[in-house]
Amino acid sequence: MYFVGQSIFYICINKNTQVMLMPNKSFATVLLSVLLFSCSGINSNFNELDVNFNGHYGQIEIGGKFVGAEFHQSRPLPSRISFYYPVANSIVSNADYWQRHKSFILTVLLKTDGITDTIGSMPYSYRYAPYRVKFENVQKNFNVTFSYDVCEDIPVLVLRLRLKNISADISNVNIETSLKTSLRTSHSFRQKNKALVRYLKNNMYATATYNDIETDSSVVFIANAGEIPVNQFKSTEQNITDPVIQFSYVKNLESGEEFEITQLVGMCKSKESVRVIDQALMHWQKSLNKNQDRILNLVQKQSYFSIDDSVLMQTMYWSKAVLASNIHYINGHYLPMPCPAEYNFFFTHDYLLTSLGAVNYDLDYVKNGLHFLRSLSQEDSILAHAYYWKDSKFATEYCASDNWNNMWVIIVACSYLKHSGDYKTLELLFPILKKSLVMMQHSKGDDDLMYAKRPDWWDIGNVYGARVYNTALAYKALQDYVYILSELNKTSEPLHEYINLAARMKKQFVDTFWDKKSGYLMNMLDRRSIDTHYYSGSLVSIFFGLLDAEKEARLLETAENILLDTNIGIRNAMPPDFHELISAYQFNGMEAGEPYIYFNGAVWPQGNIWYALGLLSNNQLRKARDVLKKYLTLRGVENSPNGQPSFYEYRITNPQSPRYGEIDKPTFLWAGGWYLYTLYRLAGLRENSSTIFFHPELPDGFDNAEYDMTLYGKLCRIKWRGDGTYFQQIRIDGLDQYSAVISSPASEICFIRGEPETPYLAESTCQINKVVFQKMNMNLSVDFTYMANQYVFLRFVSPVKLKHIDLNGSYYSGIVNEQLIEGIYTYVMKFETTQTNNKISLYFSY
Repeated sequence: MYFVGQSIFYICINKNTQVMLMPNKSFATVLLSVLLFSCSGINSNFNELDVNFNGHYGQIEIGGKFVGAEFHQSRPLPSRISFYYPVANSIVSNADYWQRHKSFILTVLLKTDGITDTIGSMPYSYRYAPYRVKFENVQKNFNVTFSYDVCEDIPVLVLRLRLKNISADISNVNIETSLKTSLRTSHSFRQKNKALVRYLKNNMYATATYNDIETDSSVVFIANAGEIPVNQFKSTEQNITDPVIQFSYVKNLESGEEFEITQLVGMCKSKESVRVIDQALMHWQKSLNKNQDRILNLVQKQSYFSIDDSVLMQTMYWSKAVLASNIHYINGHYLPMPCPAEYNFFFTHDYLLTSLGAVNYDLDYVKNGLHFLRSLSQEDSILAHAYYWKDSKFATEYCASDNWNNMWVIIVACSYLKHSGDYKTLELLFPILKKSLVMMQHSKGDDDLMYAKRPDWWDIGNVYGARVYNTALAYKALQDYVYILSELNKTSEPLHEYINLAARMKKQFVDTFWDKKSGYLMNMLDRRSIDTHYYSGSLVSIFFGLLDAEKEARLLETAENILLDTNIGIRNAMPPDFHELISAYQFNGMEAGEPYIYFNGAVWPQGNIWYALGLLSNNQLRKARDVLKKYLTLRGVENSPNGQPSFYEYRITNPQSPRYGEIDKPTFLWAGGWYLYTLYRLAGLRENSSTIFFHPELPDGFDNAEYDMTLYGKLCRIKWRGDGTYFQQIRIDGLDQYSAVISSPASEICFIRGEPETPYLAESTCQINKVVFQKMNMNLSVDFTYMANQYVFLRFVSPVKLKHIDLNGSYYSGIVNEQLIEGIYTYVMKFETTQTNNKISLYFSY
């Protein structure tokens, strides 16, 4: 499993140009030289992922497949090191989640001129990316830098400490490092503080061995790959309490001279420690480069995305890097994890939400996760909720009936199928999808609404009532499930029942939850009482299509007035009084958090995303772009109160607090997934349960957007040209087409905006098989598939007036809504089908 090759890969600039990137060359350096010769197929505005922060209060997490590190208050000494191989064990000295910044596991002493001082205990300025960080400061007469990197296939954190003498005199330097190695186990978080400590090979490395089944008999090791320590600390022949690994380094530094300590901090099984440490010392630099190359390859080479907005682009790159970095080893797999250092679990929810964005450009990311979920399923096919190491073995938690994952897995599977055409994976996954739908319906009340113990999308609380968020997800999941059934030809399933249930659910949803006075969708606290809190989860109803345009606008207005903090974004709930309602909601103590913290009125990334998507669905495109840019981009977060260039799980929202705007859990996985999901939609992509289509209206900065998008299992280049609110022309692989609904594979689609030259299909809720336009008789014909005796929706745009319509060879006499705006016609029709395979022909005036 460890590195044995050369760290070389090729960047394909175009079909005729390849550049070999060597381990010691940075991506940015090579890319810059390449652009002198070619700017085709690569983003000319690409910069390195690293961002700077000089605020001296930052929280940071970096990591990779085998190890992660967490830092607080811009200090260059980690508060936590999390290992994922062989099992998840962490070094952290403080078990209190709310006091993580008080965990001090590493001490570095600087002894010079007879004076001993600590270094790294004060805030430093830093530069970082999701997988590496470099801190820099001046202390005494030295320029001090700490840098941390992770490797691709070696289970180590690479710590490099560099001192440069900036005085005019020679300085005798003694550096002593001390790492506490007591472990916290995964899940149970029990402390293991007895280990056998050995110093080996003339201080080249030291080990702390934990012969404990709960740690999987792991060894913590530190190997010296740079400056060699000078003194021999005492090895132990028996377990000692609170073990520490220490090294001392001595050096005479001339003025301007520097030296570097390189420690490989890792974990492995005791029986393989010699081999792993030897390989780490030989190959750590190559493996480090290999990890960086893999991430930059996934960020830049794997798929293309370009818009004329450097702020949005920077966070697009960062989002992809987060998805590429937040992958941890777990029992022979490499799986998405929520954070680089704070979580030891695989969570289905985090993977699924992230996949909504990843499916647009990385089908393997989604596919691998779906197959892993299938591997966890048992004979009952109940979906896994989480997977982790617990005590002495790997454990799986499964979803209860009111778990949101039962809906999200169907929604993600539907999107994956539309983008991939991967029927084989969906067939394998189908028993889980079917069981998830059954489980979901166990939480459906007689009123066709979804009931749950948790408020909104939370995982705390224990009061059973009808929920807006769960019902909206169920409505979407039902429609997506019908599409999956149709595509997999599951004709024995009761498709019509699901469609009819979704229709009843939609009506009940509005009748029950819509509060006319507040202009918002309100949960039920229990079966009789309305929950008077405003929850951000109500916003999902807009982009899932549960409200009419008028109610959408009113709900967005209420969210802006009640939930929006104009500096940092949408609070997840208001008012923030849940700390006073512990018994009412049956919380476990203060798990909701203090006012304006955590669940109790803080800002979470998905609330901002749902707000932006709601604005987008309501055709407020500029405002949607501004919300994404201000509240979700690295630059936007940095420019806000207590901001730093980072993602976050949540932000503190009390304007009166000195912590106002402070983030927690940076480098958060599904912040990146949701960001990518929204960015593609700002760039014109639309999906419903049956189709992928494109919307001609784009916000400023997207006019000449160009990007790759997965379509029928391959990347298709999408190009935008022109401006306007309609498509002037649609060209697919160089040929004129007459549909914004995509019905076949393509290598390139070019959308030219302007006044339409011909009629075209703009949107549909049924699967489109073929669209043909005959200019001679001005006939636009559409072959489509849908269930018989169900309603379909079709929307057409035309520069000329519609004369008549034929449906399946007969004159269509149904209702057609016509709208004429500045000489352009829009026609909308909703009708009930009488057969599965259909053809509708529209005849226009010459």
